[in-house]
Amino acid sequence: MSKQKIFLSFLALVFLAALLAVFLFWLEKYGQITAVTFLSVGEGDAILISQGQSQILIDGGRSGKELLAHVGRHMPFWDRTVEIVIATHPDADHIGGFTGLLGAYRVEKFLSTGAQSKTETFTLLQKALAVRNLEPLKIFRGSSIKLPRGGELAIEYPLTVLPAEAAETNTGSIVLRFTYGATRILFTGDLPSEETVLPEIQPADILKVAHHGSRYSTSAAFLDQLQPSEAIISVGKNSYGHPSPDVLQRLQEHGTVIRRTDTEGDIQYRCTQELSHCVFVY
Repeated sequence: MSKQKIFLSFLALVFLAALLAVFLFWLEKYGQITAVTFLSVGEGDAILISQGQSQILIDGGRSGKELLAHVGRHMPFWDRTVEIVIATHPDADHIGGFTGLLGAYRVEKFLSTGAQSKTETFTLLQKALAVRNLEPLKIFRGSSIKLPRGGELAIEYPLTVLPAEAAETNTGSIVLRFTYGATRILFTGDLPSEETVLPEIQPADILKVAHHGSRYSTSAAFLDQLQPSEAIISVGKNSYGHPSPDVLQRLQEHGTVIRRTDTEGDIQYRCTQELSHCVFVY
């Protein structure tokens, strides 16, 4: 082998070693960051909690195509597994994207309240879960999920497993509290009149506003209890008048910073062990 070829081979090895070192450094730093991203999936909910290669997806919006486009932006291309999926309730704008997700990613656990729906969207999801031998696990207050590198997701509502034939799905929405260091984030699904079913709710720093800003949720009494400094409204083009001007006014009167997916796109908070809390990124 000529000296030139030996030299070029040496340069190639040095380049590959440097590339590997950069990748491993990035992977280590990436694994230390916990990100909570409210995905802009239109008139629906989808929240991705990521910690390195571990993910929890709360709701999936209405469209699989829309969900996959946004999930793909926030997961490494080589990671094809979502560890936990949570359906807060079986409405189409919260579970419609899951069928597409199940076709593109391996889902290890699927959690729900046990409530069912007679819609075509719910039937398709049931079939997709059955094909993958994925039996939904029913969760209620007292259940919790601890993330591998800090942070805990606790279920605050419902109080017990819901009957499959629950007439009004919104009233059974799962409410989850994510705690990381000093930061508390409350996810409320589509729950109406939160203060009536959660009369002793503890304060939270960040609120995912229930039901896309519907006037039947996020009352002044609930905000008095919760005292959130920031609120995220997951909303898109709709004919329901979401978000309600009344809800926006109540949030403003409580001095709450309002962020909306229909005007800002994906909204992300990042949590680090160094800071011991979560900060708004974009």
